[in-house]
Amino acid sequence: MSEQSLVDAALDGRTPSLETCAPAHGVPEPVACAPSSRRLLELARRVAASECTVLIAGESGTGKEVLARFIHRNSRRADGPFVAVNCAAIPESMLEALLFGYERGAFTGAHASYPGKFEQAQGGTLLLDEISEMPLPLQAKLLRVLQEREVERLGGRAPIALDVRVIATTNRRLREEVAAGRFREDLYYRINVFPLVLEPLRARRDDILPLAMQLISARCPPGERIPALSAEAAHLLLTYSWPGNVRELDNLVQRALVLVNGPVIGPEHIQFEPALEPAAQTPAKTPAREQPAGSLADAIEQAERALILEALRESRGCRRAVAERLGISPRTLRYKLARLREEGIDVPAA
Repeated sequence: MSEQSLVDAALDGRTPSLETCAPAHGVPEPVACAPSSRRLLELARRVAASECTVLIAGESGTGKEVLARFIHRNSRRADGPFVAVNCAAIPESMLEALLFGYERGAFTGAHASYPGKFEQAQGGTLLLDEISEMPLPLQAKLLRVLQEREVERLGGRAPIALDVRVIATTNRRLREEVAAGRFREDLYYRINVFPLVLEPLRARRDDILPLAMQLISARCPPGERIPALSAEAAHLLLTYSWPGNVRELDNLVQRALVLVNGPVIGPEHIQFEPALEPAAQTPAKTPAREQPAGSLADAIEQAERALILEALRESRGCRRAVAERLGISPRTLRYKLARLREEGIDVPAA
């Protein structure tokens, strides 16, 4: 679909293909208006009918958990629990107890028995979000649980049989993690039964305006009029590269709803993250005439790269200080630094 068609649809209040992307029975569905998104959603529907372990790969913020929930809702386990565990957000010392559970007295502070996330997901689906962040020793224990389909609590004496479907997500290239020795090869093959890859938002432009309208509707207080997008605002959304993907779009929508004071969101209400603005709007150390010609996406990537490297130099490589300076999470910073290394850029050591 052309940009003008997308903009015209937004202006008319008829977000393109939104009817086919609308929530079913009040449950939010993934927006799948771009051809690649439609193909992915069809694959997800088909794998949902099976019991296969699914591995969903994609950049941070692309909607991997949304897709995992879609698979659960369309499976025979839909009436069972959906339990999500963010492997990157839980300290290594706590992750094992959280996943597998523990008995009273298993360790200092274990004053009562606790069923782990595997047990909590009995009859349903367990999402292991960002599984690539799981430490190697715990990967070995997870492999055994997946193979034997049973779990033993810390301090327990008997295994507990499991009836759980596992979905895992990652924002890394797991084959490269295996080659680097950071992820177990046997676990990789155990979870990679049916791989699904979510493309970044910049690669599925037909999804941008439908997603924006869906987010605007969701973020508007009940009873309030839902503002429309002006042609200029829609153009800004369609021509931006979205390095933060849907999560960044959601943040932008929330900012726009704070700034708008009428029935239409205009370009003045579209505020991109300062650190990710095009290079032309960012103070540059080299004159503009020396900047190589390229696309808007190239300019944004160059600006982001320069900001990250400058923050690393000024913070003397302290990753926590860099993340705070840039206003991003340490995990997002690790991902961006890994991308820089893949591009052959020398990243200062911590």
